[in-house]
Amino acid sequence: MPLNKRRSAIAAIMAACSALAACTGGTIYDSYKHMRGWERTDTAMFPVPAVPTGGTYTISIGLRINAHYPFTGICMIVDQRILPAGTVHSDTLNCKLTDGRGQALGNGLSNYQYLFDASRLKLREGDSLVVAVRHYMKRETLPGIEDIGVKVDLKQARTD
Repeated sequence: MPLNKRRSAIAAIMAACSALAACTGGTIYDSYKHMRGWERTDTAMFPVPAVPTGGTYTISIGLRINAHYPFTGICMIVDQRILPAGTVHSDTLNCKLTDGRGQALGNGLSNYQYLFDASRLKLREGDSLVVAVRHYMKRETLPGIEDIGVKVDLKQARTD
């Protein structure tokens, strides 16, 4: 293949990949912190690096529990600080973990994994986040909590 045709083909492939990435979105952050039980005073902090493009992002909270978790649901407070603006968005999540018959709604056999949508935020290119998650249950220590996580997904192309 001549050099000019090869360069044109490579440029076309790169443009197509860029267009697909900009329009389809995708996960830009997905991280978990291990917890051996969860104390009321423990806050799981997740520093999300600068987003590559402006748009609407979905923030989801991941939870992994084992058979020692004693409740059918969990209440969590999720604070999301947008930087550099310093704007804080807070959400209270009341998450159902079992159905009416006591069957787990999460994925797994003896350990269960859940993913709950917390919020949708409009972020500008270069904005970053600090997501803080804490439980809001009457019990001081929650046994059976294995991991807490945060997932950030771009849900639409740039809107500016």
